[in-house]
Amino acid sequence: MMYEYAPWAKDTLHRILAISSKSLPILDIQFGGACNLNCIYCDTPKYDHPCLLDLNSIEKIINTGTIQWIYACGLGEPTAKGNVEAFKQILAMCKRMSVKVSVFSNLVNLDDELLDYIANGTLHVLFKLDSFKPEVMQFLYGADRSQIILKNYQRLKEVVRTNNGTTNFGASIVPTARNYEEIYQIIDWCMENRVFPLLGQLENAGKCAHIFNELELKEDELLTLRHYIEVKYGVHYEIPVCPATIFGIHITNTNRVIVDERTGLSCGWFWLDEPRMIQIGNITDMTLEEVTAKIIDYRKSKFSDVIETEKSLEPYPFGGCGGDAKALLSQYISISDY
Repeated sequence: MMYEYAPWAKDTLHRILAISSKSLPILDIQFGGACNLNCIYCDTPKYDHPCLLDLNSIEKIINTGTIQWIYACGLGEPTAKGNVEAFKQILAMCKRMSVKVSVFSNLVNLDDELLDYIANGTLHVLFKLDSFKPEVMQFLYGADRSQIILKNYQRLKEVVRTNNGTTNFGASIVPTARNYEEIYQIIDWCMENRVFPLLGQLENAGKCAHIFNELELKEDELLTLRHYIEVKYGVHYEIPVCPATIFGIHITNTNRVIVDERTGLSCGWFWLDEPRMIQIGNITDMTLEEVTAKIIDYRKSKFSDVIETEKSLEPYPFGGCGGDAKALLSQYISISDY
């Protein structure tokens, strides 16, 4: 059985849609680039800025009772030094208001307090899983952190929870020439441990840029992986559409509210080319209603472009962050009446 990662499950998307197609009940929070892991294909190191989130403004938004989820999966490791205390304060706010949280993490700082938030159902984790081999992990993540991450793979197994076909853990897996043969074992591990395997395509980013051709897999190799999953699980496999992209308000580590320039959606990382973001406000001097109205106005101005873009796109074997761009835009168009 394949368990869906709860924050990206179809049921979550439909429940949020039922609230209102015009409301934005998700915060998409970026903690900054204070991550020293320097993963081979990550852009985060060049965004090495401190976390300057205004927690009072975030708390006011959460206290409105409008927010259903917080997704922390943009630039920066939310549990890294300089971010973790702000992240834990936000988790405490969310637990009090019964708001769910999804975090994208490298698992380096998976401490007991975070494990408690996972166990009580507040925190859901999409974690990096590209290899179990120390030599491959050292190449991808660096030698110092690899052993910590390997140990935390075992710790998270203690708090995996499933409910109605969903799981609180997803594994972000990027197949490359270095780990291709091992990906099949990783998929099996996910199945055995009730973890959703989220396969993405390698992006030409970070330190990977100068060896991208060496690491990149051919499309037929990626399709073979997808076929293996479909045979193994007995389901059609695709990257799920991320509800935060359609229903989210994207807040940067400096409290700016930004949107994808081409669509007005909350996240530009579903494009496999370089995202283009623009600022439309700041949460320290705008109410939730003002932010929402401004985002919707911008989306209206771009909607005809979205329709033309969706027509021109070809689906990828897996797609970028937040889902394949064509599938994501198709979903957005289907629920919009702009």
